Amino acid sequence: MSLGGVLLAGDFNARTGTNSDFIDCSQLADVLLVPQAIEDTLPNDMLECQNRDTITASWHCEFLDLCRTTGLFILNGRTPGDISGEYTCLSNKGFNTMDYFLTTADQLKGVKRLEVNCDEKYSSHKDAHSDHRPLVLTITQQWQPPLV
Repeated sequence: MSLGGVLLAGDFNARTGTNSDFIDCSQLADVLLVPQAIEDTLPNDMLECQNRDTITASWHCEFLDLCRTTGLFILNGRTPGDISGEYTCLSNKGFNTMDYFLTTADQLKGVKRLEVNCDEKYSSHKDAHSDHRPLVLTITQQWQPPLV
């Protein structure tokens, strides 16, 4: 019984670089002798995650382990509106990505767009209150009537 999807968002303080957020088990199909089960674990149209921030630092192993062990997928860098994996933080130490949206595979079809707002007035202006850029996720609610 499924009670609903999962969507997480926030500053995870993890720079993942270009490391994968899931384990590609397709190469293990012959070894594990369960090829169909492995092929069904990933959506057919799953895009490789892109990230302009190619550096890994602070909590990236723990964050990616969270994704891999729970089946959560990073939406940054693979969703229309942010295919290139835009930087989400502009600090005096440079540009990086550490703000993410995550969801489960069954919810990917409802994700329509992710935008990282690059307008300077939000993050790099001297009067800005944060060095993080706003992220906007557009999703559709696919309502299913209750079974009677």
